[in-house]
Amino acid sequence: MSDFGHQTPGLTWGCLFLWSMAFFLSLGYPRLSLGSCAEDQVQIEGLVTYDGSIPSPIPIAEAATERNLIEVDSLTKGLKDAVVWLEGLDKPLSSDVQTLDEVVVMDQQNFFFLPHVLAINSGQKVEFRNSDVANHGVNATSIEPRNQFNVVTPPGGQYVHAFVRSTHPVAIGCPVHPAMAAWVFVFDHPYHAVADEKGHFKLPVISAGQYTLKIQHPDGRLRKSEPLSLAAGKPVRLRVEFHEADRKTAPAKPD
Repeated sequence: MSDFGHQTPGLTWGCLFLWSMAFFLSLGYPRLSLGSCAEDQVQIEGLVTYDGSIPSPIPIAEAATERNLIEVDSLTKGLKDAVVWLEGLDKPLSSDVQTLDEVVVMDQQNFFFLPHVLAINSGQKVEFRNSDVANHGVNATSIEPRNQFNVVTPPGGQYVHAFVRSTHPVAIGCPVHPAMAAWVFVFDHPYHAVADEKGHFKLPVISAGQYTLKIQHPDGRLRKSEPLSLAAGKPVRLRVEFHEADRKTAPAKPD
């Protein structure tokens, strides 16, 4: 893992928004609990790369196509669908107080789950949709009993489930079509992201301090854990590199 550049510290739009909200609250609007955007907050973003071998794809006979277990951008070597998060927070939020109104969608399209990987907060709901003309289902396997279910999703159908924190990702499958698969990571804090098709990620701003940076690509069986020291007023850009030797022979699970 390496630092590949710093940005000049400055005001973020998030800071301006919070300050403007504080101004309106001072005029007599109902008071809300607002997070501060102090000078000790740090923005973390970066790139996850992989330069090892690519495993054989999974045939999707019903769609006459294949599902790649590892997708790497040809120019950046960026690794798609790597999940990045922080550990070492002083006060992680419990599932009882972190229930969110925003519903995240995972769709069944052309015999794929889209997106293939989700990272959500504990208590957040996921809406599983079936946009295919075929019958599907959603089977969730987890060490957390409240994240386990097995339902049918007919064409045009949907199922909504509120997930709770789990130390292991929830494996998603279709009981009708075994080649279909996906993952849901559930955290008790918002400091997580999924790398895009170029391998880029961006975490919410966080206070300066000592943390552990965790990275996992479940299909590629790639995991990494690095200490991370964040200094006040210094935006951080990271490059996390995976190589062939990093691939595990056993199914990947968060520590």
